[in-house]
Amino acid sequence: MSNPGRILIVDDSRTIRIKLKKSVEALGHQAAAVDSGRAALELLATENFDLILLDIIMPVMDGFEVLKNLKVSSRTRDVPVIVISALDDEMSSVVKAIELGAEDFLPKDFELALLKARVSTCIEKKRLRDIDKEYLRQVTKLTKAAATLESGRFNPSKLGILDVAGRPDGLGKLATVFATMAQKVYDRERKMRQNIRTFRGALLLLACGGLWGLVVPLSKMASLVEAHPIGLALLIDVIGAVFCIGISMKRQTMPRFADLTRSDWKFILILAFISSVINQVLVYWLASKLPAFIVSIVIVLEGFAVFLFASLMRTEAPNLKRFLGLGLGLAGIFIILLYGEPAEMATSWLWLAIALVIPITYATEDIYLSEYKPAAIDSVALFGITLVASVLMLMPLAAFYRDFIPFDLLTGRLGMIVVLMAVAGNLAMLLFIALISSTGAVFASQNAYAVTAAGIGWSMLLLGEAIPALTWVSLALIVVGLLMVEPKQEAEEEPPLFDDTSEEFVPQLLSSPTE
Repeated sequence: MSNPGRILIVDDSRTIRIKLKKSVEALGHQAAAVDSGRAALELLATENFDLILLDIIMPVMDGFEVLKNLKVSSRTRDVPVIVISALDDEMSSVVKAIELGAEDFLPKDFELALLKARVSTCIEKKRLRDIDKEYLRQVTKLTKAAATLESGRFNPSKLGILDVAGRPDGLGKLATVFATMAQKVYDRERKMRQNIRTFRGALLLLACGGLWGLVVPLSKMASLVEAHPIGLALLIDVIGAVFCIGISMKRQTMPRFADLTRSDWKFILILAFISSVINQVLVYWLASKLPAFIVSIVIVLEGFAVFLFASLMRTEAPNLKRFLGLGLGLAGIFIILLYGEPAEMATSWLWLAIALVIPITYATEDIYLSEYKPAAIDSVALFGITLVASVLMLMPLAAFYRDFIPFDLLTGRLGMIVVLMAVAGNLAMLLFIALISSTGAVFASQNAYAVTAAGIGWSMLLLGEAIPALTWVSLALIVVGLLMVEPKQEAEEEPPLFDDTSEEFVPQLLSSPTE
């Protein structure tokens, strides 16, 4: 037989088992025999059969009890059963067996031709039934895939309908067309979402750059009154801490200190040290030694440092487009550096060399924020707690170097500058935390381009410098480079796994035998 079936024989009589097994094998089928209902159920739990030949009268568990157990299990309910009946059995027992789900009956002194006819019919019906079940299962699978795509952002290639598309019939063609069209729609929507994220990220980035760019010339103006880099950082952090914690308490998003984990405190302390003790103090100190526009230009190197760190850590994938974007941004900065204010480059190159530490520390802050920021803590509350930690770190430094800002200076022009710096710097940091969480460290680091451009613009505006024509060309290059270094790709939500064995794949209409 080209396509033999697997038949299970269940009878407590060894003679009947041997007779049935030899007869079934003579018909070209494979046969397995057990001597009890319990043994049959145990075997059916691990192996598949196309037909069961079941004796009704057996000790411990009779054929009726076996039938009830078969029909309860989703694994065995569709396996056809032929009950074996002696000629002197009452017809009522056969009727009861058929009512419990048996397909047919066979006398124990059967003829081989009768056995062949009934076995062949049952196996054929079983296989037709399996084909119908598989077809309806795949129809349901395709329907659920369509509903899943309609309800959320799912990649059609991950919906598990390739087996349906592989069918040679009309359903397979429908699945192929559906998968192709769905993939095109998905790719188009995904590109649109990415463009929206890029545009939104660019707006956030430009806002951060404009605010942080203002801090550099303001710190220069503060140093012209009297240079106190540590005291300036301390005062700005105090104002920022009061502002952020006040907002968090009003919004009821301030976590209890007891609820913060050890890793949360570790993040807060490290960020406070990098952001305030190093970055802020370094920028304010160098602003008193160098022209403001030079400090702004040096900051642009942050983008390259972040890109290098992220590539080495493999947190974001490098590609040619991003490299070209970074190159265009750097070209714009070189134009400003070479043609913006050439006379100013006669300043001390020693201080300029020290200033090159700024992009490295900024890049370290970007990567640290991107990789380790606690997701469960509100950004405003987190920044407020970080500023409190910064204040506690800066106070002993200010006391040691006697770098507190005299109170009488705060009542004049310096006080106004400090307030503006606090508002601009802390608001920029909050926006930057949101930016880096949604776009990644590499894209967010392009904030350095905006800081540089804005810093030069604010320096020219507040310090009376003229804006050369080539500066506008450089700004255009910076914007183009900014758009080429796209935000990191959004991780696609994985589709739910389809349970192919679920009963919902088999409609109730299949509960009756296929005619």
